[in-house]
Amino acid sequence: MRQRQAGFTLIEVLVSIGILSSITALLWASSQGTFRTKKNVESKMARYRVGRLAMDRILRDVQMAYLSGNSIVGTDQTPRTYFDGLRHSDIDELRFSYFGHQRLYAESKESDTATVAYFGLKGRNDGGKLNLWRKESRRLQADRIDNANAPGELEIIADDVVRLEISYFEPVRKEWVDTWRTTQADGRPDKLPSRVKVKLVIRDERGEDLPLQSEVRIAMFQKLDTKPN
Repeated sequence: MRQRQAGFTLIEVLVSIGILSSITALLWASSQGTFRTKKNVESKMARYRVGRLAMDRILRDVQMAYLSGNSIVGTDQTPRTYFDGLRHSDIDELRFSYFGHQRLYAESKESDTATVAYFGLKGRNDGGKLNLWRKESRRLQADRIDNANAPGELEIIADDVVRLEISYFEPVRKEWVDTWRTTQADGRPDKLPSRVKVKLVIRDERGEDLPLQSEVRIAMFQKLDTKPN
């Protein structure tokens, strides 16, 4: 009786290789899908963090906005403080005085009060995408911060912005309005909105819109009068 030799036939080896290749391909495809999903989630979270930080910065600044009855030295009509919010089709403009300036150096010629501006500009090197800019002065000054030559610290707080919409709550009429200008006699020269609502839409890495929305109360929406009696 002939004894059968141990081992695999060529067909069995080829079948085993085919099965192993199929399993490897499935595992590779599954791992690639997992890596892509992880990357997409991480990129979306990174963009969400950019939008959230920008929102927090705006809301924190607006919360400390204030108006004063004092005028700029040497004038009787130009107020030292203001709150101007303008509606635009893409990024709304907001410029105001506030109590939130931080002095980083001892005995520096700066103040706790300053002016802040938020506005949108197209980038030169990123395909004309809209960026949200913030500009802050070091003290209240005669030159308005909307003047391009006015001194101040300029920074981008969010890139590739689709929309920034800011609304203001009128406490007497109890309604939301699109604009608020204390620098105009026919506007609201003597008070601030009691609440400000911010809607920010930025694009994520896949080109999809990522919306964020929040609102904040202004602590001192009544005009301050610090003139001596």
